[in-house]
Amino acid sequence: MAKGIRERLLEQAIKFHQWQEATYPGKPSEELGGEWEVDYPYWNDTYSAFCHVLTQMDAETADSVLLDEMVYLIARDNEAEGVIQETTSHPKWFECLCRRAVASNENEAKWQFAAYLPECSCSQEVRDIILNFAKDPNEYVSRRALLAMPALRPDCVEQFAPLFWERNCYPPELQEYQRIAVLVSLDVIHSDLLPQYLERAKQDGRSYLLEHAKRIEGGLAMNEKRFRPQFNQMDTTEKQALMERLAARYAMTFLGLQPFDRWGQNCTTGIFEKDGREFVFVPGDTVTLGWEQFAVGLNQESREELEYLFREWELEEEPGVFIRERMAPVRQAAIGPMLAGRELEEINWEPVKLDDPRLRPEWLEDFRQFALTDRDSLTLAGRARFEREGNGWQASIYHRIDYPDFQSRLQKQGLSLPTADEWAYLCGGGCRTLFPWGDGLDYSMRLHWFEDMDEEDGDRPYDMEEPNFFGLSIAFDPYMREVVQADRFTTCGGDGGCNICGGLGPFLGYLPCSPHYKPAAQEDSEINGDYDFYRPVIRVEME
Repeated sequence: MAKGIRERLLEQAIKFHQWQEATYPGKPSEELGGEWEVDYPYWNDTYSAFCHVLTQMDAETADSVLLDEMVYLIARDNEAEGVIQETTSHPKWFECLCRRAVASNENEAKWQFAAYLPECSCSQEVRDIILNFAKDPNEYVSRRALLAMPALRPDCVEQFAPLFWERNCYPPELQEYQRIAVLVSLDVIHSDLLPQYLERAKQDGRSYLLEHAKRIEGGLAMNEKRFRPQFNQMDTTEKQALMERLAARYAMTFLGLQPFDRWGQNCTTGIFEKDGREFVFVPGDTVTLGWEQFAVGLNQESREELEYLFREWELEEEPGVFIRERMAPVRQAAIGPMLAGRELEEINWEPVKLDDPRLRPEWLEDFRQFALTDRDSLTLAGRARFEREGNGWQASIYHRIDYPDFQSRLQKQGLSLPTADEWAYLCGGGCRTLFPWGDGLDYSMRLHWFEDMDEEDGDRPYDMEEPNFFGLSIAFDPYMREVVQADRFTTCGGDGGCNICGGLGPFLGYLPCSPHYKPAAQEDSEINGDYDFYRPVIRVEME
């Protein structure tokens, strides 16, 4: 079967080669100029065969002949970009073809891979190929690579800026485009070098370069307002106008401004609704993340708990050393503004009606027996779940999904996951204490799994689940791991309840909820619907 799929695409490639030679005899692709490929009359057949390979063959089985022809066809589709767009939905294929393209002479393919690398959930090794594209002698390939670099390797943008600015190996109009790319990429990463390059653009004096410099200068003042120091100083009218612009840009409903004040930090910001979920605008900031020592010190209750625990477990380390080993290193992080989902959401569970044909008879029989009891929730592990809602029941079906597939699904919705640094900022706001409220555990709070700490407050909401200073319900239950964006399946905000189940008490039980706790790289890529949850974010693009 795979051979037939392969041969079908190769036949389409040969057909295109023959048409090219018949239509433009003796002329290689690079000499034909732009848009000549759009005249090819059999694009639909080619596209269909290409997609069939992506969906029906494993990338690991592809031979060099097939890969070369696929790169060739991607290059020929450079005007529509439909083939490369489809390829981004298949990360393994994208990785194989990207490696093949970077070593090829197909410039029209190389610039597409450079441009679409940020759109694909590739390994960091493949994402780093953007550095090779940036060094490519073809002007357009290198330029598209520099424009994509902020999303892939922001740490390298400033290193490439002088090279692009002074390259001077292209005609004047192309060198102008190279310099424009420098301004744009430095602007995206909010580089401290941007002002000096804006001044150099004015000294250059070429019209298009000057236009971009003026636009960026105008945008800087606007963009600064999306960062916490300036945002918090804006009056209500200004914030209202900014929020309405964001709502229009991202097709959201703006619900209004709302103040949030918690644990010594506060923010009056916008609440939005889209597709049945609420988002909150979180201004960007440059903050210190990670933890190495107590900023205030443990309170007496926390100290007594840890002393007792260390004595019982015969632990010889000092509590501070024990905690530091589990914290991420101290670092500076530039966090961009974003629209963040206010609540954690399930990943694997799909709500369905009780008459859904996918609910198997044996599951329904278990449910019918369960419904006769006074309990509220039945979970058939890895299969289905039934939860009492008022006088009725809500059924859900479990779907297995791995991390790359889930990321791809989010991308198609125009959503993303926060990175570990972004998550730490959303959780702690740059706090230097172990927890957002201090170094020690606040034992007056009502905590999940420790309700008996104050039985009289049984009807009180869980304190940590209440909105924080950004309006987010975050890091409130150690059993709930929050999936973040990384090269491999990584979580923050909980340990699946390991410390609590291990009898380590409230302090160490909730330690994984610290914004500074080391992100956990999971052993495999399969998401566990009982412990893994997500928070959708939309990163706000600069104007």
